[in-house]
Amino acid sequence: MNDRDLLEFEPMWTTERDRWELWRTSVGYMPILKGDPPMAEVICDDDLADQVIARMLAAGVTVVALPDQAPIPSHAQGEADNPCE
Repeated sequence: MNDRDLLEFEPMWTTERDRWELWRTSVGYMPILKGDPPMAEVICDDDLADQVIARMLAAGVTVVALPDQAPIPSHAQGEADNPCE
């Protein structure tokens, strides 16, 4: 991860902060773009994902607690089971 990678996600906790929320599950947080339907932003680099989530939390992005069995929507229709492969 480098600073340029992090800058790509900066609107999620700054200028577009109100368009995002963090869904809290038993395995951690998932950044979700609000909408109908809501869509998850999958960040395949774990260190980068941790930095993005930390900045979103520090900026006061809304956190929504979900039951463990709640499905997390994928970012794109037809996306593979593991978009990071």
